[in-house]
Amino acid sequence: MGSTLEALQTKGATKPIPGFRPDIEGFRAICVLAVVLYHAFATLVPGGFIGVDIFFVISGYLITQLLLNEYDRTGRIDLKHFVARRIRRILPVATLVLITTSALILLAPTLDPRELSRHVIAAALFYHNIHQAQVAVDYLASNHSENPLLHYWSLSVEEQFYLVWPLLLFCILAGLRRVDTIKHRRSLVLIIGGLWIASFAYSVHLTSTHRAWAYFDPLSRSFQLLSGSFIAAAGSRHFRCCATAVGIISLATILACFLLISPRHSYPGLLAAIPTLAATLLIHAGALQPTIAGGLLSTPLLRYTGRISFSWYLWHWPLLVFAHLRFGNHALVTGSAIAASFALAALSYRFVEQPFRHGDFFARSMKRTFALGAGLIALGVGTGIAMLHLTPDLVPVGNGAYKSAAQLRRDRPVIYTDQCMRRFADVDHRDCRYGRPVGSPTVVLFGDSHAGNWFEPVNAAAIAEGWELLVRIKASCRPLDIQQSVSEGGRDRIYTECTEWLSATLNEIARIKPRMIIVAGTRHQLPIAAETRFLVRLASVSPTVVIRDTPWFPQNGAACLRKNRDPELCTWPLASLLVDYNYPRTAAMDLPDNVRLLDLNRRICPGEVCRVVLDGEFVMFDEHHLTASFSRTLSDEFRALLNSAP
Repeated sequence: MGSTLEALQTKGATKPIPGFRPDIEGFRAICVLAVVLYHAFATLVPGGFIGVDIFFVISGYLITQLLLNEYDRTGRIDLKHFVARRIRRILPVATLVLITTSALILLAPTLDPRELSRHVIAAALFYHNIHQAQVAVDYLASNHSENPLLHYWSLSVEEQFYLVWPLLLFCILAGLRRVDTIKHRRSLVLIIGGLWIASFAYSVHLTSTHRAWAYFDPLSRSFQLLSGSFIAAAGSRHFRCCATAVGIISLATILACFLLISPRHSYPGLLAAIPTLAATLLIHAGALQPTIAGGLLSTPLLRYTGRISFSWYLWHWPLLVFAHLRFGNHALVTGSAIAASFALAALSYRFVEQPFRHGDFFARSMKRTFALGAGLIALGVGTGIAMLHLTPDLVPVGNGAYKSAAQLRRDRPVIYTDQCMRRFADVDHRDCRYGRPVGSPTVVLFGDSHAGNWFEPVNAAAIAEGWELLVRIKASCRPLDIQQSVSEGGRDRIYTECTEWLSATLNEIARIKPRMIIVAGTRHQLPIAAETRFLVRLASVSPTVVIRDTPWFPQNGAACLRKNRDPELCTWPLASLLVDYNYPRTAAMDLPDNVRLLDLNRRICPGEVCRVVLDGEFVMFDEHHLTASFSRTLSDEFRALLNSAP
């Protein structure tokens, strides 16, 4: 994303020079427009996120062409000079946006500066993609749409690639040095092709097993950067006779991908090959001769937008996040944020990007450039560390008392740290035995993460009554007899691991024949019959208790308290938080024999009022998961439940 036409344009970016590609400049505009529109109006351009993929292709082409031209001229690749160019090109505006965003985080009362400080540090050190992959597979992670630094992941992917690629390319070229020129270039193309196949195969495999990691993993994304490298190495000798047709078809394919592909598709994987190859062919066609597609992309407005695309990409997402947090997600708000980000991009390009990139003070001194880079990285990391350690952590809980928001996030049942709340990718289970020792009467707690809401009181009751507790819980895997989907890092996919895990767990329960099964799940709008079938299967094994789903608070408790500074302003009527698709959707009168319903919502919300803080204790550690501290206060309900077992 951060690569530019650094070897292909002049200081002012207005005069054409040899090798300059105005069509690529306009192509960048199409990509950034797709990304911005996707973030602003996702339903209009559901595949706009693919714009980032195409930036990778463009970047791989331009940078590899730059390196190959240098090698052809000098017989070497100056790695220090390459890094210095990257510093001047990337760091000034990236750090400016990072610091500005950090300041805005401090002014947004609903955001947690300490939690987001880790994103600031990750972005400053260019490993934000790895950090974001870890967040994406965490079921309890904060809403990605409220992370104003989410988009820095692509910048990290590029810089990780360019940490390796110039040196690897030099080693390949040095190894081929004794081969004649034609065979030399053919061998290079074959080697890059082999690397492309390896990366693409890895991406396809990882997409099918760990989709979030596939999306952010630099090895999974390298085939897109290598696509550009491939045509840079191959040169402009092929398909000259049909360059115009190739250009038109490729551009049409890319536009179709923006409209037809969506986050619900399995991506990147096999599907990513379509826009990647289309972008590769479009760039190659434009290198052969002037084409109709190239002419369309070379219009002045598109070229200017492409010129400032790096700055616009960096500015647009934080402004959208803060505008929506402050004024709501309305079309006028969104449009205003986009217009403001475009204006800031134009200013950043004129007064930050260009002076640092082409100004003599840094361009003529390698030492000053590296000092600049070290200083800017240190500034970003220092900002993140300051946010982590110096920003307020306490929130009011009433009667002049305060509690730690960080401590609230840690107030979770022990099953999370014991890894007994299985993650998205898990299809197995750990031993996860609690209560009294093996051999005592057994109760099974079964379901998705909302079953985890009841672990603490069930475990306390099991210990008191001498029962063994077996925990079988998997994130977002509702106890239903139907295929489900899961949102991973904001992208939906078929949840095959859930189907496999449910089948294995049902077989295990049938083998154990526990004295009681306690099952719980979160709200859903899947067919009621799928839920009823599942309860029938459980009830055929053992007496089953199904627990009514808890209410979902409209806002994270700590965020509400930071914003309002008064627990009495963080309350909602229970009736307003209950929906007709709360689990179980099966009507009480239609529950199978041997199944009873337990509804504890009036214990959670006494007096029909739901409170973030009840008797000085937090009720939920996010919007819909009970804290361990509060859930333990419900132990008496479950002691009575175990005592009532036949």
